[in-house]
Amino acid sequence: MINDFNSWYKTQPLFTRTYVSVLVLFGIIGKFKPSYLWYLMFDANKIFSLQIHRLITHYFFSGILSFSFILHLLFVIFCIKNCEIMFEGSNYADFYYMILYFFITGDIMSWLFDYGFLSAAFCFALIYVWCKRKPFETVRFYFGFQFKSEYFPWVLIAFHAITDQDIVQDLIGLGIAHSYLLLKDFLPVTHSIALLETPQFFKNFINKHIVKYAPFARNRFNQQQFQQPQRQNFFQGQGIRLG
Repeated sequence: MINDFNSWYKTQPLFTRTYVSVLVLFGIIGKFKPSYLWYLMFDANKIFSLQIHRLITHYFFSGILSFSFILHLLFVIFCIKNCEIMFEGSNYADFYYMILYFFITGDIMSWLFDYGFLSAAFCFALIYVWCKRKPFETVRFYFGFQFKSEYFPWVLIAFHAITDQDIVQDLIGLGIAHSYLLLKDFLPVTHSIALLETPQFFKNFINKHIVKYAPFARNRFNQQQFQQPQRQNFFQGQGIRLG
């Protein structure tokens, strides 16, 4: 069983398994040393006191270790993995540049709305980008409910509202992701303005120092160096089970 888990873990995309591992670590810390969580949360006053780690750590806590936390991890893996796979290959640096944009805009939202932790908004932003760029995938939700991925963000917001969960973070994540898509995909086409073009030095850094730790991305990157681009059918749906 342990070998099966190790094999599964190694097949997960680099950022997905790293993010989930840190979530588990902080979930364990929150379970046994809850007072330590104060050092992770976003606090503008502490950040100005040079505790700059708070600009990032508040994205890496989504609850203490429990059964519901484990179920939540499955959703987190679904969100991050599907989004990360879209970028793997020669576009892998764009994924990390998007993450950087999410972190920066999310920090602004945390300051404006006084949120200590923003993991839920971060995951929602990732799934929103995936749904917009892969709108024809079939998502299987709870109770066998099926729908196209383009509707998933709205189904998720409705589900959280019905179950009395925090939808403000969903809306924050939606705003962050929508602004990213506006700047990355829409403006370059309609106004020839590329405000979120990934800098070449950033691409070089990711390709040199990060891709080598992501086998799937490395294989895709190598293949794309020697293969001609092939036409893709973006209207072919593929079932994806959630829950």
